Amino acid sequence: MKIHQLPSDAPYSEGQYAWLSGFFAGLCSQLANNANSQASSARSVHVLYGSQTGTAESVARDVAKLAKARGLSPIIKSMDEVDAEVFAKIDTLLIVTSTYGDGEMPDNAQALWTQVSHESMPSLASLQFSVLALGDTSYDLFCQAGIDWDQRLEQLGAVRLHTRVDCDVEYEEAAQAWMESVTVMLSGVSDAVASQEGERVSPYNRKNPFSAKLMVNRLLTTEQSSKETRHYEISIAGSGLHYEAGDALCVVPTNCPVLVADILKVLNTQDAELENALRTQYEIKLPSKELVNEIARRSGNHALIDALKDKEALSTYLWGRDTLDLLLQNPSATFSTDEFISLLKPLQHRAYSISSSGKANPDTVHLTVASVRYEAFDRQHKGVCSTFLADLTGDATEIRCFFTPNKVFRVPEDNDLPMIMVGPGTGIAPFRAFLQEREVRGAKGKNWLFFGDRNAQTDFIYREELEVMRRSGLLTRLDLAFSRDQAEKVYVQDKMREYGAELFAWIEAGGYFFVCGDAYHMAKDVDKALHDVIAVHGNKTEQQAADYVNLLKKDKRYVRDVY
Repeated sequence: MKIHQLPSDAPYSEGQYAWLSGFFAGLCSQLANNANSQASSARSVHVLYGSQTGTAESVARDVAKLAKARGLSPIIKSMDEVDAEVFAKIDTLLIVTSTYGDGEMPDNAQALWTQVSHESMPSLASLQFSVLALGDTSYDLFCQAGIDWDQRLEQLGAVRLHTRVDCDVEYEEAAQAWMESVTVMLSGVSDAVASQEGERVSPYNRKNPFSAKLMVNRLLTTEQSSKETRHYEISIAGSGLHYEAGDALCVVPTNCPVLVADILKVLNTQDAELENALRTQYEIKLPSKELVNEIARRSGNHALIDALKDKEALSTYLWGRDTLDLLLQNPSATFSTDEFISLLKPLQHRAYSISSSGKANPDTVHLTVASVRYEAFDRQHKGVCSTFLADLTGDATEIRCFFTPNKVFRVPEDNDLPMIMVGPGTGIAPFRAFLQEREVRGAKGKNWLFFGDRNAQTDFIYREELEVMRRSGLLTRLDLAFSRDQAEKVYVQDKMREYGAELFAWIEAGGYFFVCGDAYHMAKDVDKALHDVIAVHGNKTEQQAADYVNLLKKDKRYVRDVY
């Protein structure tokens, strides 16, 4: 067989050249087969995540990249993509989960957790696992979802290959150490670096925020309102930053200078270095658990000591109180400046749902923020970041910020599908962004917004914009619930039930159901109303309605951005 014409000075005969060509072709084929064999025999590792806002998902993807770089075969999935039958067949499992609300599972983890926690769940003696839990120590049930998974898997006989790691708000270092440990244990390979696989990584993050400029600070509620809600527009021009409708902007605030001065007065110091540290580095509004415990111990305050014995009693005692209140009310609990600083937590960013579409507003990002102001214990109190934006920012102020993506909370990819949005108060923020996004896309899908607040005359924010959208047809339906405009209070969940038949029809037509706002009351009431609407108008039992809702969640058609 003639391969190709040899040059006249070829060192081999044509036959020898053909033999060598065949030899090397066979060798290459064998090497390729060996490589494929090794790849197929690489240890598979399931990485499952429970994520409410996207942080746990991001960490899980980092774990999977590192596992792959170390020769493992990672299979990464959201918990709602796995059922109990599939779960029972997994032999190596890494769980990354956040905790939502009052120690609850994230939405995308609840269905699987219900199945795994059921008494019918079989033994998992052949499973090796480890859990990374994300949380915030300012909450009583810190990392509870991760703790629950860790304990349940142990109860089912699974073998813990690495001790659970519980991460506070500053999670990066602890999470990275856990990733390194578990992937080395599973692969035996220590010198590997996970590639970004072509992803665009922003140079700006919590450790290195972007210094933006405030362009607009506009009051949305009227002067007569019992609330103060503001619209902000922040310039990101020239930063290279991009965002999607549904993402959050994280703002790094500075503390109120008046609060700093009052705390320094209690500490009996005028140290300029300490003043700067309290203003820019430490959380001085919300007292840490360590500080509360130490004030109780040093003061001998029996009411506080008794409250510390019960979670609800402590919550009631601390309601409305801040760090300064505790110091003023317990003057016998004195601290040196070093002792005081050691009991504080780092000042954290605040995340706000973005109220603009990045496609419609590529150079600015819009926020809709309620300024927290109240009087308690003979003092005026302010929210840290909401009043930082309202009172302490101007043309020359740097607003340190970065984006947090929420890959689940997104406008439907199919522009023809209906979209139902429930967002009372500042919960309207992402839905203003969603509607802008739909308009830019030229989407034909119907859009339905449930909005409400206290009073229509004072609290109907974005009223003019919404009415323009309704007249243009972009906003197909707008149903309003202003709770204090009539004798009997009316909320968005009441409007859902009132128009339940049409609401169910939209969902049956492939509609997406989104909720944004208060997690503790509104979101739970809306969830109950959704179950009721599906049961009544879908002619379903309570269990069938629950199964229907769980399927919506699994299909990412029922998604919540709640806080």
